[in-house]
Amino acid sequence: MRQKLHRGKRPVFRKRNPALRIIGTVVVVFVIVAGGFFGAKFITEHPQTAPIPGTQVEQSTAPTTTAKPTTKPKEETATLTTVRAFYLPFSALQKEDLSDTLAKAKKAGFNSVVFELKDAEGNLYYRSSTDYAAKVDGYAEKALTKKQLKSLFALIRKAGLAPIPRLYAFKDNVGSRALVDARIAYKGNPSWAWYDGIKDNGAKTWLNPYDNDAHDYISGLAVELKKLGAGAILLDGVQFPNPAVTGQADFGKDNAKLKWDEVLTLFVSKTKKKLGKECPLILACTAESALGTATQVYGGNPLTFAPTMASPTLTAEAVQESVKTMILRTKVMEEADKPALSPALDIQGLSAKQVKAMMADCAAGGADSFILYHPNGDYNFGAY
Repeated sequence: MRQKLHRGKRPVFRKRNPALRIIGTVVVVFVIVAGGFFGAKFITEHPQTAPIPGTQVEQSTAPTTTAKPTTKPKEETATLTTVRAFYLPFSALQKEDLSDTLAKAKKAGFNSVVFELKDAEGNLYYRSSTDYAAKVDGYAEKALTKKQLKSLFALIRKAGLAPIPRLYAFKDNVGSRALVDARIAYKGNPSWAWYDGIKDNGAKTWLNPYDNDAHDYISGLAVELKKLGAGAILLDGVQFPNPAVTGQADFGKDNAKLKWDEVLTLFVSKTKKKLGKECPLILACTAESALGTATQVYGGNPLTFAPTMASPTLTAEAVQESVKTMILRTKVMEEADKPALSPALDIQGLSAKQVKAMMADCAAGGADSFILYHPNGDYNFGAY
């Protein structure tokens, strides 16, 4: 019986040729490798412009430019060697036109501004963080916080001027009431405060110029203000009361062997050392004392107390002659103790022409520095 042939049908499984299988595998691998290589090359040469979620774009097809770093305008920070200043009362510091005033002063050739931060009554116009100030707690209305004061200093420096706070020292009716051990006491009863006249007639108490705590209170304020950005410190009231009324005054035991001028010199030298060369100490005094004709409340000529600068108050009369005489008095001093002269020119009631004449006379006398003084801060900078 013949066997039937079933044509047209192939088995589901058939045996493959091994050589063809190997060749096929090699081709597949080659395609995968080549695809990966050229794909990576394409991505490298054509980076994505859309960010990948969760990552940052490291490259961009858009052209980039390198931004120039922005720099803040330089503030005036150099040590003052020549002072051309004007005085402003505390109230003027809070006016909206302060920036305009500073700009006009800078344009007129001024390089610094003096303003009140501790007045002759002893009121503080900023909230100091020193221990003695905390004990006194004698802040004026609207006294600035330290943050506000730093902003004020920054505003002044931005205008190209140096800030110079004025501090009254021992002439202090507020601090002397709180710092009992640092005040002038009544002779025979140290627990009583001494007054410079009849109490009911407006007499005042004083900090004791002999007392080390009184020294530290004032110098501590000065150092704090330097750290906050002051360009110099103007000290006023570095004096004793009128000796005619001090018969019942008890000056305590600190520095008791020193004379009046010696203890004031000690205070000035200690404060000057604490401030360092980069923050000059300017000492205010009367013209008569600097000329040597009326030195009673100082015990001697305050020019000899060795401040960095001395600022005697001059009126319009005989400015040039007075400056020359004062400079002659400093020439005999040791170089290390010789103060520069920066007269305070009292311009109350004067015209712009008279003010210009005072400044010219000051320079002609040999003083390159000066401080224009008007108690209300009234100046005509455009005419100077």
